[in-house]
Amino acid sequence: MMNDDSSIASTLAEKDLSATPSKAIRHPRVLRRQGRVIGHRPLTHDTWELTIRELNGAAPIRGEAGQFATIKAANMERSRAYSFARDPAQETSGEHTFYIREVPGGEMSRWLQDQRIGELVEIAGPLGHFKLDNSSKTMLLVAGGSGLSAIKALTEAAARLQLARDCIVLFGARTEKDLHSLDTFRELKDAWHPDFRLEFTPVLSHEPHDTSWRGERGMIGEYMSAQYIQSGKLSVGSFAVWLCGPPPMIAACSSTLAECGVSEQDIYQDAFEDRRSPAPIIDNRKCVLCDECLLVRPVADCIVEAVDVERDSNGTVLDFKPLEPAQTSGLYYNSLVIDEHACIRCLACVNACPHDAIQITRAGDV
Repeated sequence: MMNDDSSIASTLAEKDLSATPSKAIRHPRVLRRQGRVIGHRPLTHDTWELTIRELNGAAPIRGEAGQFATIKAANMERSRAYSFARDPAQETSGEHTFYIREVPGGEMSRWLQDQRIGELVEIAGPLGHFKLDNSSKTMLLVAGGSGLSAIKALTEAAARLQLARDCIVLFGARTEKDLHSLDTFRELKDAWHPDFRLEFTPVLSHEPHDTSWRGERGMIGEYMSAQYIQSGKLSVGSFAVWLCGPPPMIAACSSTLAECGVSEQDIYQDAFEDRRSPAPIIDNRKCVLCDECLLVRPVADCIVEAVDVERDSNGTVLDFKPLEPAQTSGLYYNSLVIDEHACIRCLACVNACPHDAIQITRAGDV
């Protein structure tokens, strides 16, 4: 079915085509490689450290601290996204370490139960924009659960670069048995810039009161606000914040920071979504067809060029017809659609879109 020319002109007129895509993005930025598991050990009762070495023969994935990659093992239906748990600059080229927390019923969780040394996996990356900034402000790094992976990598990178700035790391966990990497942060304190300081504080939210734990307690967002902002230890405008962990933790901390007057420009977020989270939605009224999202997708068909798109009142895609060359329009007047069944909730497309055309809509959003 051919598009009506007047309809096409009207649609294009509504789009902001003044923002010309950069020529530097014409090639995919995500490398897909095969790798072999060379490390597989438990960190806690439900968190694993997995190390993968890419097979020789192709240029290795070169990520930055704070970024992530996707992993897919044999017989898995979908890839899963995990942050680099070490500063990539300090790992052997082609090797990547991840911290993976078990999720009830999860494919990766079941796979981790058996010894996997020597097995082949698919890995794709690097992805994400959760990185160190260029300011001299105090760094406030807040991790929830396995979100400590990216936070640890950022801290390692800052120590390696000898950044001339103070750093405060808060690790929110439920109980003492959920803590790990404590020795690593003690070593990082010794490796920090000699004129500045690194603080590391675990905060437990559900540790029973009759145990031997004598450390900090409470919800991580409330602790952060009370101990560092409301107390005056950190003044608004003097620090930048990195939040990494489950979406509820990110939302609570972001709300607290906003109430304290912290600027959005000083808050960096990396929420660990999974299949239970809603898939992002592309607003094709804002999309200018720059292909940024297509260049960072780690899964081949998670974003599809489509026609005859059916949506509900919230914009959620109910059904669509993929574009078929020579059958549907060969012109680029169609819609980009995220297939929620193929989407792995890595949010690479959300981070990559320069026009705010890809967003997550949760229950209760207006």
